[in-house]
Amino acid sequence: MKLIYIASPLRGDYDRNIRQAAQYCENACSLGVIAFAPHLYFTQLYNDTIAEEREKGLEMGLAMLEKCEELWVMGTHISQGMRGEIDRAKELGIPIYQVDMPHDVEYYPVSADSHALLGRHSCVPGSLDYTGKILVMNFDVLKPEYRSRQHQLWLATGGFGCSPTARGRRVYATSLYDGEQSSFYRQDFAGILKNEVWEEVKGQYDFVLSGQKVSANNIKMPQEGMEQ
Repeated sequence: MKLIYIASPLRGDYDRNIRQAAQYCENACSLGVIAFAPHLYFTQLYNDTIAEEREKGLEMGLAMLEKCEELWVMGTHISQGMRGEIDRAKELGIPIYQVDMPHDVEYYPVSADSHALLGRHSCVPGSLDYTGKILVMNFDVLKPEYRSRQHQLWLATGGFGCSPTARGRRVYATSLYDGEQSSFYRQDFAGILKNEVWEEVKGQYDFVLSGQKVSANNIKMPQEGMEQ
């Protein structure tokens, strides 16, 4: 089973935050992963109100992060300690998933198959034009049974939302997996898939659009279905 690092606030309402972290871990474990929240363990050894001991606890937590396969950021409030965990995960190349609604297990980033879900860590940095590019759909846009890599990959074919500066947000796209054509909003996508990730993923699944027909960042296609 995967070892997952759970990042959530500790300071503030201490007792409530501890209870919430325990609930998040229980929720995650119910989905078939091993969840580790550092403040559930290290606060038993170190007093978070004493600066030196808090630093020791944070240090031990980051050491455990190195052994985890994914970092789940629970909720939208990012504390100072969580920021350090996110920065360290980026340095280590550990996939980071934002769970905006951590009390609902349907929003947890558990893949429907054995391959880790794609996310921002799989995408080209920057706010870029999407036209003709392979996009990574955010996992929480998909129903849990469809949360796997092949269903996250879409080829952007048009729409004002392809532009990062346009007022319109609609993106028209075709599924690489089954050829379905649909429209979404720009915020439904994490970004443009990295070439090296595409090379990995296309060997894991059979795609309708694949091989010589599609390259992650080298596609020229006409715009279609423009927003009205």
